[in-house]
Amino acid sequence: MKKYPVQHPDYENSILNVSSTIVQYYGGVNSYKKISIIDEKLKLNKKHVVLMLLDGMGTNILSEHLNPDDFLRKHQKKTISSVYPPTTVAATNAVLAAKSPLETGYLGWVQYFKNENTQCVVFLNHDFYQPERVFQELLRDKYLSYETIYNQIKKASPQVKTYELFPSFRENGYASFSAQLEALSIIINQEEQNFTYVYWTDPDMTEHDFGISSHETKEVLKALNDQLTTFSKTMNDDTLMIVIADHGLVDVEGIDLFLDEEIESMYLRKPSIEPRSTNFFIKPNMKKQFEIHFQQKYGHAFKLFSKDELIQSNLLGYGKMHPMTNECLGDYVAIATNKYMFNMKEKSKFKAHHAGLTQGEMEVPLIIFHK
Repeated sequence: MKKYPVQHPDYENSILNVSSTIVQYYGGVNSYKKISIIDEKLKLNKKHVVLMLLDGMGTNILSEHLNPDDFLRKHQKKTISSVYPPTTVAATNAVLAAKSPLETGYLGWVQYFKNENTQCVVFLNHDFYQPERVFQELLRDKYLSYETIYNQIKKASPQVKTYELFPSFRENGYASFSAQLEALSIIINQEEQNFTYVYWTDPDMTEHDFGISSHETKEVLKALNDQLTTFSKTMNDDTLMIVIADHGLVDVEGIDLFLDEEIESMYLRKPSIEPRSTNFFIKPNMKKQFEIHFQQKYGHAFKLFSKDELIQSNLLGYGKMHPMTNECLGDYVAIATNKYMFNMKEKSKFKAHHAGLTQGEMEVPLIIFHK
């Protein structure tokens, strides 16, 4: 039987510390510990600094699909951790805020917003259980806005220009990774001092559809590696490029939670957050019954935390808790510790997923390149 080592986030050696180190280099204030290897490289005082995040590129797929002398492995300086939950909504916002999920209130794909009485898909702005219910105002802007690392950098070092390059789901985004690299090439060849954040959706999207060990995942990863190899040869001497991921993934097997009528009778409202970090609001008089039922039926696959236990565990990080963190969390959160995920409303097609507490989800590479 395959082993799934449990791993907690390390908030002294995480993706959050990467952006904290960069913010502090530009003179901004951040209480998170700096990563020494990044700090050393930043002291080379390159005119152009690039932070690139390739979604879902955990260290597990690098070692499985790439050779030690391939660009992404060759320039990996160390392994760092994601945040909890290791999932795009929580992790990318932790990077872009240089704050923990506890502080940002960004916890996962589906979050409860009390005022609208919705389990909202945070990035898509519609109700998870009633997709036709679309909100006029962006709920994440209304409740979860924060000062980005771009603003923190500009405030501390006004002479530094900042850029972000996103896929085409954003206005003025790019249809391909190669198009992003072309745009990045123009930015790093300007005379100005600048910082650029680059986000790309793969290999995460491919892993979800085909699994982490698939031929398709290997091909996508090799393509990213080859494009970065070519790009690195054209990079000027005055650019420092840092490449990370938001989280890794593991291959999964779904449990049809939506078919469990007994547990459904205990709900105050339907589950939320993530299939591998599932949030439960339970009727006040049924909490003991819920705990017994859950442990008997799902205890082999998930570790159950009460809300207080989760916050006190520091899995969500440190600092001042965002009001929405408190509001979004239910009475319990069940966290996956092996291959299982909950199908919250229908059978899932996902072959791989994330947001649990396993090494494959938590470990990501820190890759640094300059000439």
